[in-house]
Amino acid sequence: MWERARQRDSCRYQIRRCRLSTTVWRIGFVPSPQPAIAAILGSLGYGSTLANGRWHTKGPAQIVYAGSSRALCQLEKRVHCNGANPANQALMRLELPARSEILHAADLGLPKDWHDHMAATQSIGMNWLASGASLGLWVPSFVERDEMNLLINPAHSQYGAIRLVVERNPFEFDPRLF
Repeated sequence: MWERARQRDSCRYQIRRCRLSTTVWRIGFVPSPQPAIAAILGSLGYGSTLANGRWHTKGPAQIVYAGSSRALCQLEKRVHCNGANPANQALMRLELPARSEILHAADLGLPKDWHDHMAATQSIGMNWLASGASLGLWVPSFVERDEMNLLINPAHSQYGAIRLVVERNPFEFDPRLF
């Protein structure tokens, strides 16, 4: 009896998972007055062309980093702004289309000691990006290793179908973080 109930629950979960979209958040610059949502979406990966990151190398290909929660986004932003309280930031919610293909870094050969080998994580991220295999790639956060960030590929065919909502503009950080 228990086995049958588990099978039923497993099927129910798979059906539910197929119908739900993935929601992630990002904190970043949005000009004022606020441009059209499509313009914001089109500019999100620009920073990745300027400097290397944990999961990418600087270059012409863009990559968008987003957090699995609002709180994680604040922590990630905090560690990347050198102690300064960033101004002119907005909190954005990104809703990926239902049934979007999203891979996991663990399935792409992520080593157990990934946090000590930036070249390995950059290789995974860049190979995934170049493959165009999926709209997103779940990766562990360096700040909180039990939390996940989502890398999003702006060159993927489903990127334009992402629903972007600016939740707070301006977004003000708690000054105790800085």
